[in-house]
Amino acid sequence: MHAWAALGCGMSGVILALLEQQNAAHAVLAAARLAARLTGAARIDVLAVRAPSIDIMAATEGFVSFKDDAAGRAAEAARIGALHTAFRAWASGHAGEPATAEWLEREGWADQVLEDMGPAHSLIVMQRPGGGDRVVEHSTVRAALFDTGRPVLLVPPQDFTGFGQRVAVAWRNDTRTVQAVSAALQWLQGAQFHVLAGAKRWETPPALPSLFAQPGIQAQLHVLPMGGQRGFGETLLARAREVQADLLVLGAFAHPMLFGPLLGGVTKYMLAQADVPVLMRY
Repeated sequence: MHAWAALGCGMSGVILALLEQQNAAHAVLAAARLAARLTGAARIDVLAVRAPSIDIMAATEGFVSFKDDAAGRAAEAARIGALHTAFRAWASGHAGEPATAEWLEREGWADQVLEDMGPAHSLIVMQRPGGGDRVVEHSTVRAALFDTGRPVLLVPPQDFTGFGQRVAVAWRNDTRTVQAVSAALQWLQGAQFHVLAGAKRWETPPALPSLFAQPGIQAQLHVLPMGGQRGFGETLLARAREVQADLLVLGAFAHPMLFGPLLGGVTKYMLAQADVPVLMRY
């Protein structure tokens, strides 16, 4: 089965790489290129979203005022220019790659642009948010995870050193996790998988999931305690570091809310703290 069929995308492989900040551009582009090699993607669309030039100010006395901020426009133009420069340098250094690279620039709110464009792609690659509860509720990340129906590869902003040799899997026996893991098994052939499964003290320890029992798959089960003083997200990430994982695979979880999903605890922790690339699927 082809990697994109395992993802349930039903389309040829076209990766969308979202560039937001210059300091993370190299990592996002390098991760997108490696993902293209591993999956056989035909094209990488590199997207930069320019914020609208008109700011809507707070409504007062029934009126909405508009502000045209020249300084803000100049700063935004400089940001987009720096991202384009990073793209051109990266693209020129990979001219012989099978996957072509396209520069796409759009104006609008990043979450809305991503919600519109994401479903036409097979994989979304973007920078992981920084630490802190406020940042991980970032609307762009939420749009990628919950509104596109696509797997999302989140890359830490620090220097990218590759992934795909030692893969940690946060195992949970449900559809989202199975979808994320099925994709990883298809395009990370030859990797050493470390399956991290939680169990409470009174539960029977889980066995290695049958998904990893296929011929040629190297997998080791790690049963982790649940319910202690340490949160389970922290326990997962600590074990991933112990096994020297270069990629963490998990299903993204959310609780339904009136105005959109509320991130699950483990998902939220990984978005804030993971120092390796994270592959998620909702």
